[in-house]
Amino acid sequence: MAILKVAQLGHPVLRRVAAPVAPSDIPTPEFQRFCDDLLETMYAYDGLGLAAPQVHESRRVVVIQFAGDDEPFFLINPVVAPITDQTTAGYEGCLSVTGLRGRVERPDAVRVDALDRGGMPLAFEARGWSARVVQHECDHLDGVLYVDRAEPRSLAFLAEFRKHGPLLPADESRDDEEDEGDEDAESPGEAEDA
Repeated sequence: MAILKVAQLGHPVLRRVAAPVAPSDIPTPEFQRFCDDLLETMYAYDGLGLAAPQVHESRRVVVIQFAGDDEPFFLINPVVAPITDQTTAGYEGCLSVTGLRGRVERPDAVRVDALDRGGMPLAFEARGWSARVVQHECDHLDGVLYVDRAEPRSLAFLAEFRKHGPLLPADESRDDEEDEGDEDAESPGEAEDA
């Protein structure tokens, strides 16, 4: 496995609509190796999730691991659709936008249809925090970064965010967040880097 370089805001790969993965490519050693590398990179950067475009690969693949979950999961060619009109605002960060946080309003619940790492159909509903992470990661597949959705006046550098708190109130907070140290660590009430 290899730790891949994470693209930063301004790199064109982050603004492309990623190409679908052919189902016949999923079982290949090359694709499975890429999945291993994507996962290893997410762990190395202490992320909750990582999308292929963030590591310079314009294909529709994300890996996510929620705090407390034993196993990460892959979404290949995901389709995400809101299943409620209710939204909540929360602070987000991103491994491709190092050191910045912003308040983003997102639907509270979504339905996800995708293929898993084995190429099998996967369908589930995500709510609350999980829905936010899924939407954040899948936005990358369409060339959208959280800063595109953030309220401009909420944007703050991480050091100032930690020192002074959010510029606008967040509607949600997480009691189970832990300070993971260094750049990707979070304070209560802000989203971890994805």
